[in-house]
Amino acid sequence: MRYGIAVGGPLGALGDLARRCEDAGFESLWIAETSRTAFVQAAIAAQATERIRIGTSIALAFPRSPVITAMAARDVAELSGGRFVLGLGTQVKRVNQFRYATGFEHPAPKMREVIEVCRAVWDSFAGQPIDHRGRFYTVTMSPFPGAGAAPGPIPVHLAAVNEHMVRLAGEVCDGFLGHPFTSARYLAEVVRPRLTEAAARAGRDLDEVEVAQSVIVRIGDREQALAEAKLQIAFYATTRTYRGVLDLHGWGEVVDPLREAHAAGDLVRMVGLITDEMAETYAVVGTPEEARAQMRRFDGLADTIILNPPWAAGDEGRGGEIYGQLLETFGS
Repeated sequence: MRYGIAVGGPLGALGDLARRCEDAGFESLWIAETSRTAFVQAAIAAQATERIRIGTSIALAFPRSPVITAMAARDVAELSGGRFVLGLGTQVKRVNQFRYATGFEHPAPKMREVIEVCRAVWDSFAGQPIDHRGRFYTVTMSPFPGAGAAPGPIPVHLAAVNEHMVRLAGEVCDGFLGHPFTSARYLAEVVRPRLTEAAARAGRDLDEVEVAQSVIVRIGDREQALAEAKLQIAFYATTRTYRGVLDLHGWGEVVDPLREAHAAGDLVRMVGLITDEMAETYAVVGTPEEARAQMRRFDGLADTIILNPPWAAGDEGRGGEIYGQLLETFGS
């Protein structure tokens, strides 16, 4: 099982953080698109490193034209010497509509077409004609000349929680990106069987699909680590789309009270609704020894574990300390 790590924070410090992750022996680093754009961060990380694989986890698929997505991915692939992985995700309906002014119709079929267009554009950079006429996108003009083909294939990974996206990842993608708000049991009982079925239906073996599972990890004093993990879990659990992750463990009834507390800005109430058992199910917390032992729950379930430090507390100033603990605990 390989270890990757989710990185972010101030752009001026990102290059140094990426180098530290590479020097610590991590196999990959992964960049989200939240307060900062994914491709700019990926470009910074690519220029600062030489060996480590760099992926977006995730780049938003729907607010961009898939042609622009493909072009940005090609550029980072060139910049990194072929180390780039395009990790795509939909985000949820409300965020698309009200944060990005983007429609959210038929997400799984639309995502399938986004991936088709990206691959067609990359082929077009390599000299092949392009003539995509789909349900959502029409692209019949090749890119401007001058850039050329990417330095090798660009893998496409798909972030998925619920059934349709998981199946799509198994059918057409190079990898599956598991949401940080996931348990080992959900990965074993829900995700992997659907990935396997979908891959088989497409004439593929699951070994052709990298299973990269993000995990909420907080190293340190157990009480503080639990509190930070609980806030992160509480934040994720306010999203109805993720309710199935709770339902599997019999905790789905917490969603509505969490949403009410979140709407009222009551963080104390949100944390109080997440029990120690829930935190220990959905996160890895405690001393380095405890964290390494807890991570074994994913043995045989994931090819790559992506360490995700909790960010809901919003304290970027402590990033150096938090990352230092992760690098020391899980670095080679």
